[in-house]
Amino acid sequence: MNVGLIFGGRSVEHQVSITSARTVARGLTEAGHQVIALGIAQDGCWIPPAAAAAVLAGGDKAIEPVGAPVAPTLVHLTGSGAEALFPIVHGTWGEDGTLQGLCEMLDLPYVGPGVTASALAMDKVLAKRVMAAAGVPVVDYETTTRAAFEADPQAFVARLERLPLPLFVKPSVGGSSVGVKRVDSRSCQETSIRFALQFDDAVLVERGVKGRELECAVLGYGRLEASAIGEIVPGNDFYDYADKYLEDNAQLIAPAELPAAVAARLQDLAIRGFAALGGAGMARVDFLYEEDRGEEGLYVNEVNTLPGFTSISMYPRLWGLSGLPLPQLVDRLVQIAVERHRDRHRLDTGIKAWLAELNER
Repeated sequence: MNVGLIFGGRSVEHQVSITSARTVARGLTEAGHQVIALGIAQDGCWIPPAAAAAVLAGGDKAIEPVGAPVAPTLVHLTGSGAEALFPIVHGTWGEDGTLQGLCEMLDLPYVGPGVTASALAMDKVLAKRVMAAAGVPVVDYETTTRAAFEADPQAFVARLERLPLPLFVKPSVGGSSVGVKRVDSRSCQETSIRFALQFDDAVLVERGVKGRELECAVLGYGRLEASAIGEIVPGNDFYDYADKYLEDNAQLIAPAELPAAVAARLQDLAIRGFAALGGAGMARVDFLYEEDRGEEGLYVNEVNTLPGFTSISMYPRLWGLSGLPLPQLVDRLVQIAVERHRDRHRLDTGIKAWLAELNER
């Protein structure tokens, strides 16, 4: 199958996306697919497939801005001849439902969750609300919008008194821990909130969980499956942007050492959390674990619907440990995309047939 591999993009995770794409391209090729490289420059412009293929084959760390209107460059996607799309554009304008919406409009199968699940997972506040309503444990939090905070900053700061220190202040929408601050003093709360509001119009403030950071990969459509479990041991106070991409001090442990009952509950919660958002295809579900509370000490932290595929990324690594090597993994993701696309067409056909029947009465 001709698979369009979409990478790059406008977010701060542009370079990581390119690195992930190289891994996915290798897996797709080994699985027998024809890869069509579809690169997006840092300013959102699509570049010709030949130029994108050169980026994948070379050592380029970024696709430089094209400096043109974005819309006309979409011809490089629409004229590519791709039969299915594999987006590996991390972060905003790629993982948040926007690119998925474009794929839907083009009527092409695409890897990963749909528009709604992608948008929900990217918005930390909305994701927490939906998962909590489904009975999935999340860390206790408070949230505010820019307008509400500016109207009465002290009222929101006062609400935070019920949450024990340390606190973690985050933009509601964003990735790679950009804009995230750990707060160890009440005097720093307001400045940290204002800092986070530089990155989004809503802010999430969570109580700090002193525990382990665990990850589980989820895969499937209809019936979701959970992988082996991995663990992140941060090199800094928490797994922040510098720790992820600049300093390389974090330890990635897989499989994680856990009691069997805790591991089973974590895998169940990973599936339930992803399903609560309407997920299909793939996700990496991140957890915080307070060991002294046993099975009840697990909290879903985030659901990442387009996880990294670099050489050290947990998603492919955990599935490899679970008996699904990279070529089989990416091939299965493509097959799921095709199956989901076929089912959406079937539903659309059914709706139109029902409307036609009504009109004939």
